[in-house]
Amino acid sequence: MKFSFCLLLNLLLLSQAAIAQKKTITGMVTDVKGQPLPGATVMVKESKNGTQTDLDGHYTIDVTGGAVLVFSYIGMSTIEIEVKTSSTINVELEENTRELDEVVVTFKKPLVEADKGKVTFNIASSAISSGVSALEMLKKVPGVSVSQDDEIMLRGATGVNVMIDGKMSYLSGNQLGILLRGLSAEEIEKIELITNPSAAYDAAGNSGIINIITKKSKARGYALSLKSSLSKGRSWMNNQNISGSINGKQWNVYASFDYNTPHRFRRGKSGNTITENGEEVILNRENQNPFNINFYTWKAGGSWQFAPRHRVGAHYHGYFDDFSSTKTSAIRKKRKDGSLFSSVYSTYELEEPYHYDAISVDYQFDIDSTGKKITADARYISYRNFSDGLMEGNHYNADGQLLHTNTMHIHQPGFIKIKSVQADADLPFPEFGIKAGLKFAEAGNDNNFRSEERTGDDFVEIPGLTNHFKYKEQIGAAYVSVSKTLGNAGIEAGLRLEHTRAEALLLDGSFANNWKYTRLFPNLSARYAWGDDHKLDLAVSRRINRPSYSNLNPVRWYNDEYFYFSGNPELVPEMGWLFSASYTFLEKYIFTTEYSKRNNYISRRLSYDDNGVAVRSQSANFSHFDRVDIQIIAPVQLSDSWDVQLFGGLNYTSYPVSQVVEEQILSKWASTFSVQQQIRFLEYYTLDLSLKYTSAELWGVYLTEDIFFADMGIKRSFFEGKLDAVFTLSDIFDSYREQGVSQSRITDYHYNDKPDSRRVGLTLRYHFGGNLVKEKTSKTDEQKRL
Repeated sequence: MKFSFCLLLNLLLLSQAAIAQKKTITGMVTDVKGQPLPGATVMVKESKNGTQTDLDGHYTIDVTGGAVLVFSYIGMSTIEIEVKTSSTINVELEENTRELDEVVVTFKKPLVEADKGKVTFNIASSAISSGVSALEMLKKVPGVSVSQDDEIMLRGATGVNVMIDGKMSYLSGNQLGILLRGLSAEEIEKIELITNPSAAYDAAGNSGIINIITKKSKARGYALSLKSSLSKGRSWMNNQNISGSINGKQWNVYASFDYNTPHRFRRGKSGNTITENGEEVILNRENQNPFNINFYTWKAGGSWQFAPRHRVGAHYHGYFDDFSSTKTSAIRKKRKDGSLFSSVYSTYELEEPYHYDAISVDYQFDIDSTGKKITADARYISYRNFSDGLMEGNHYNADGQLLHTNTMHIHQPGFIKIKSVQADADLPFPEFGIKAGLKFAEAGNDNNFRSEERTGDDFVEIPGLTNHFKYKEQIGAAYVSVSKTLGNAGIEAGLRLEHTRAEALLLDGSFANNWKYTRLFPNLSARYAWGDDHKLDLAVSRRINRPSYSNLNPVRWYNDEYFYFSGNPELVPEMGWLFSASYTFLEKYIFTTEYSKRNNYISRRLSYDDNGVAVRSQSANFSHFDRVDIQIIAPVQLSDSWDVQLFGGLNYTSYPVSQVVEEQILSKWASTFSVQQQIRFLEYYTLDLSLKYTSAELWGVYLTEDIFFADMGIKRSFFEGKLDAVFTLSDIFDSYREQGVSQSRITDYHYNDKPDSRRVGLTLRYHFGGNLVKEKTSKTDEQKRL
């Protein structure tokens, strides 16, 4: 480390002459009405140096003094501006339909970029993104992992927030997985891994933020897009979508309907040791978990510019997830000498229809054409889950004679309502920029759960498993962030204040708790570039990970009568610091280092329930969590038509897990490696091939085995790009498998699961009319914790 810093210092001293010639230009590209133009091209004339504006029309580019910047956008006039003394250049582009087909982007956007505590993966042109969901696409991203329960981990830990177009989705666990399975990866422009978010973002998420940015266009006119996708693994899956929009001069409307069947199947083995009737018995399970899913999504909305610089919008997003499953387990109980003790054949019929409705209203006031603006929005979300299950276990003795049958009816309806309002100001000035905002949110969770067991011909309520859980939470927040550009250097400092009030109770009086706390969340990032080939980014921020609503809820989710998940209403928030550094060489080779330190770390704890037979997996607070990540990203161009991107990562993780009478510190080194290739052939075809390997690593209470899988996709466009046909093959070698062994001596639980991961698919998308106006995602900050 000392050698690295000395090397960087020498490079800085040796490059002062180059520094005097270089400068960083920032600004905003808008139309004549002051509306930002996302995706506008900004290039240095007569060079390959270029960039594109972000969702708010902002850009950053490094240039040499006296250079000329070229600004262009489809359907707009192209203008050129010479770089003089100012470090901020804001431009307005006028509409010019004659140039609609004349604008040609002459630079190729790199697959990976690093800037200000953020690593961006540009996947828009990848054929592998066709015919797969956003969740499956995340599995291919280096540093991201997805568990067998659809729990997303970033840099080896939970506590990650997922945003769509800069808005927090705020779902978690299975519900977040369901949402992302319903989002096609073809709609994604890029995926940002934000390990050090600024104060403008919600403070939740100790692992950082994953921001999924969808494709957008502002060209006027009407559009209609039809998509049909069919794939086959163990079962047939299909996805049908129709999207339409009309974009006028001062208004736009859009609507879409999507039907998706992301059925899943998982076969696995698991086991552990229990004590039954005073005798130690080894359980060996064989499980089959089919998930039948019919997912319906509908969206509609629009915006209206009712006065110059004033725009109002209204948006609705709803979905219905018709989810059902019949889990089966064959459990053989054996004595230590290997002889059969008894057998249990278990079935669990589960129906969980999920209903979701979200309504939002937003307003934007563009103060001037330089990008100064004030925004405000109000949101209401209603989430309903009508969970109903029937679990039956037939117990046989060693001779195969039926001893008895245990039957349990489990009814767990959940209702969550979220209301929020917020206002933000974005004030870029020539020498510095200011962002500030206020927010208030209120969430309520109501779960009247009931369990009954069959006694004779009737079902009788089980007192210990029947209760009424209520949770209410209010969060008020205020933030301010200041950024400054100094030649080739840039700095941003922010401070966020959050005040939280919460109360949880069980109506039978067995539990009641109130929380009230105020926290400050500072962040600081710095950027420095020298010469044409070097850029260094440093960032640090404080974060919080509040328990999800499901982790606070003390209901039980059964696999079978010998294993279940349970919530823990006594959880407290997890606090953490995130540190990151990235170095970019030759504008394409990226080296990153990240360190995460947390207190009151939230993770799973395995234990036996009161009867000493069933294993309980429950979230709990542990003292600390420490992790270091080192990653190298290197592109290789083997030919004009063959691009390769190499990713290599090394990490070290340390945290405690519960033992019988104490905590034990676990620690382990792990590595990850992936290769992304794109080959263009026969003029119209594109082949994408992705391979990813992850070594054995710590995952909560488990030590997992290594994972390897490979995916491929071939894309062909017809009729001048209006029709795309994509053939995909996921998990080519059928090698994806999830395995883990408990590192807690409380139980020796282990699992070995094989999901339905190898699938072959065909996707057809036809688009006619103008360019689609993508629906605006209006998710609230609190949704992640559903």
